[in-house]
Amino acid sequence: MHRLLGGLLFAPLPVWAAAPDISIATMLVSLTLVLALIFALAWLLRRLKLPGLAGQANGIRIISQLAVGQKERILVVDINGEQLVIGVTATNIRLLKALDSPMPTSSNAPAPNTRFAEQLGQLLNRK
Repeated sequence: MHRLLGGLLFAPLPVWAAAPDISIATMLVSLTLVLALIFALAWLLRRLKLPGLAGQANGIRIISQLAVGQKERILVVDINGEQLVIGVTATNIRLLKALDSPMPTSSNAPAPNTRFAEQLGQLLNRK
């Protein structure tokens, strides 16, 4: 038994090689199908918006945040209509204050990078 196993391990390469009738075209089609399946599943997971998979939680939104250090932030978080000010560090999350009067949340407010994008667009259009 030991000789048989040793003989298979040290057998010439053609014993382990794939069948010669597999063409490159077949391999490329298979690769394309696998990649298409991966992208289709990723799209499906995004459409389902499962809370555990994407880190999304229903009813929890970050209203505002301020970086006060490299790894430290102060966040205003809305949890089902109640707004909390929390401090976040690399090792700790602490409630700083529960807001009595909530901050205004404008859902149509421009993204923070919009101003930068506008300035960059003006710079590029100066030519």
